[in-house]
Amino acid sequence: MAQTVHQGEDIVFKCVSRILGNDLVRAYGLNPCRIVGPAPTELPRVPLERRLDYLFRLDDGSLLHLEFQSAPTKLERFMVYDVLLCERDRRKVRTVVVYTGGITRAEDCLDYGCFVYKVKNVFMSAFDGDAARLTAASALRDRGRLSGRQRLDLIFSPLMRQKMAPGEAVLAALEVAAEIGDDDDQAFCQAAILGLGDKFLAGDLRKKIREALGMNRFVEMLLEEGLEKGLEKGLERGRAEGKAEGKAEDILLLLGNRFGQPAPALQEAVRREKQENRLTDLLLAAAGVGSLEEFEALLSEETKKGH
Repeated sequence: MAQTVHQGEDIVFKCVSRILGNDLVRAYGLNPCRIVGPAPTELPRVPLERRLDYLFRLDDGSLLHLEFQSAPTKLERFMVYDVLLCERDRRKVRTVVVYTGGITRAEDCLDYGCFVYKVKNVFMSAFDGDAARLTAASALRDRGRLSGRQRLDLIFSPLMRQKMAPGEAVLAALEVAAEIGDDDDQAFCQAAILGLGDKFLAGDLRKKIREALGMNRFVEMLLEEGLEKGLEKGLERGRAEGKAEGKAEDILLLLGNRFGQPAPALQEAVRREKQENRLTDLLLAAAGVGSLEEFEALLSEETKKGH
């Protein structure tokens, strides 16, 4: 049973990592680096079934090695991975280990005298799950949608520190996600929450979930058939959304570097745009305009064309 739970968590973690990668980077304090794409996880002399969890290329040329653990682990395995990565790619490697399951302490350094190996540990128990749900609910009431970071926090909220029992926290997070207006985004978030929190759910809570969520098709599939089928339905949509969000942030970063931070209304307008071809046009415009006012006028014109 424990193996099944861990496999389920791994599926969710890897899906969420692919879709919300840059929000994960910001959450782990690795700014100003941004993910520019995935990197291959296969390593020489390491069996396929033991390969590292996930690997990203960052915009400073380094690699982000991301591991998820539900119990304290020895760092020697990750050290071997990173040495092989350095040998393979000749790049700097940053390693982040995310601990769930109430873990509050774990080793983060190995000192072998001739070299020292360090990782950054992130403990989900250090985050406030009650606050994450309240923030997400407030954003949905005010704006009707969640930012990438708010979505990430809501998905992980049942694994965070909170006052209610873990199973009830899963139900509470699912109920907040039910208020997301976009059907596919709602379904993906609920599937990810349920996938991470499935181990906390007894029969009576499963019945409550069915009643509270009105038989969301992905959640129902998770309850009846397991994680992978439900999550893969939301993956394509989420991957496209993550790409659009990344391009919107690139536009705002470019404008900020050229003219100073854009006004909140302009930031919101850029982030609302989801069509990749229009975001590409706006990125080119951000590089060529002479002022924020000129960019805002172009954005307004593009928005009118879109309608």
